[in-house]
Amino acid sequence: MPHSGNSNIVRFGIITDIHFSTKQNGAATAKETAAALRSCLDCWRQSEVDFVVQLGDLIKGSDHHKEEELQQVTSILNEFEGTFRHVIGNHCLALPRKELMSALGLQKPYYTFQAKGFRFIVLDGMDVSAEQLPETAQDRQLLECCLARPELHDYCGAVGEKQKAWLFNQLREAEQGDEKVIVICHFPLLPLTTDTKYGLLWNHREIVELLTTSPALKACLGGHYHYGAHAEQNGIHFVVMPAFVNRSEHPGFACGTVELQNRRMVIRNQKKETLYDLSLTR
Repeated sequence: MPHSGNSNIVRFGIITDIHFSTKQNGAATAKETAAALRSCLDCWRQSEVDFVVQLGDLIKGSDHHKEEELQQVTSILNEFEGTFRHVIGNHCLALPRKELMSALGLQKPYYTFQAKGFRFIVLDGMDVSAEQLPETAQDRQLLECCLARPELHDYCGAVGEKQKAWLFNQLREAEQGDEKVIVICHFPLLPLTTDTKYGLLWNHREIVELLTTSPALKACLGGHYHYGAHAEQNGIHFVVMPAFVNRSEHPGFACGTVELQNRRMVIRNQKKETLYDLSLTR
């Protein structure tokens, strides 16, 4: 089982927006994409990561090939000897949610896990979306409001009422346990880390306001915006990772590793070159 050698460091693999297709996907064939993914597995093995975070949009979600896409890409990822922490993205929900979660080994679409003094909070950004019936009257109202605004994009989504309550409790538990929190979501949480074409979490302002009330929060990691971005707000780092599917456009990142120490977060690419060296002093 891969693991980082230093007991005080959390080191994990990271990848986003694979958009696996069984057909031609941009400049790459399925065979070429599979080979590139296996190179990522090798990168994580060599780095001895504790686990891997897959930030969503695992498949392209093609109308006639989505089941085959999921079967093939999970078969490749299952060659890795360690643990994957999966995040639900908008393209993933071309498949029924239950089928997707079963294939990814998810008991819940949003969840938490802990490692060496860090609490990782994984959000479901498609909780309130065109792909899911609203759970509450507030969620229904939010969905109707967002779908009435085309600039928000009907392929994005929001965090619903029940998940918000759960998130609040997770932050309080982390504070009581003196844990440092890393939040993970497929969608960007700040307008500065995306553009109008890709969009972001519908209720990002509300969620960021909730997150920033917690002194435990150190950083937020996401995908969706294929070209990657970083912004700092209230001492919190918001990092959007570049998409694997666009690796030919930005060869400096196809996948990578994140290293968390007590006061630093270092993100490196598949060549072990440093992309970000960020202070977690908040």
